[in-house]
Amino acid sequence: MTHASPAVHALAGAYALDGLSETERRQFEDHLGECDECAQEVRGLRETAARLGVAAAVPAPAGLRARVLADVARTRQTPPYPEAGARFRMGRSAPRLLAVAAAACLVIAVAFGVVAQRADQRADRLQASRDRVHSVLSAPDARAVTGPVGTGGQGTVVVSRQRNRAVVVMAGLPSAPTARTYELWLMGAGAPRPAGLMRRASGPVVLEDVGAATQVGLTIEPAAGSRAPTTPPIFAAALPG
Repeated sequence: MTHASPAVHALAGAYALDGLSETERRQFEDHLGECDECAQEVRGLRETAARLGVAAAVPAPAGLRARVLADVARTRQTPPYPEAGARFRMGRSAPRLLAVAAAACLVIAVAFGVVAQRADQRADRLQASRDRVHSVLSAPDARAVTGPVGTGGQGTVVVSRQRNRAVVVMAGLPSAPTARTYELWLMGAGAPRPAGLMRRASGPVVLEDVGAATQVGLTIEPAAGSRAPTTPPIFAAALPG
């Protein structure tokens, strides 16, 4: 059995995300057959990446067609073109009708523009979130821990001390009760620090400024969140050093 350098162990995150060169990949795969710890790490990171890929999918803007049609329905429409006997009257009212038609077009254009802008902003936020997630999963020191949730389901935490971030993703977690939400905490020597609300039961949630925290916890809190936990943790995971 050969003894790999510590640098090879650090390639687990990049390997799990297909981020290695061909030479590095062959070197790591040779090592992978002899290192149970790295094999387990790669499996955990790949499973987490797969869950995050599903959770971060960008749906089409919800209700786009319904909102535009509703705006059109509220706008006065131009009447049919009149018969020959009414053309004289049409001539006098043409400017008003053209104004109405222009207003209708403007309403439709504004509706599409507002919705498109909101969709673009949402897509930008999702992309930024994906970038933060990827920075953790691809970190050389990325480590994953998994554990059960007291109310059902399973939680996975991937932490990178180099990036000073962690990613939390849940599988099978039921929706929070009415008027309640899930809140994440970074725990260590001092008092628990609020780390973000998990408004979607699956996540992912990126925890910034992990610092010296030794655990991540999850509690059920009032909808607006709490400054300190008000209920016992339903999930706790020890963070690797």
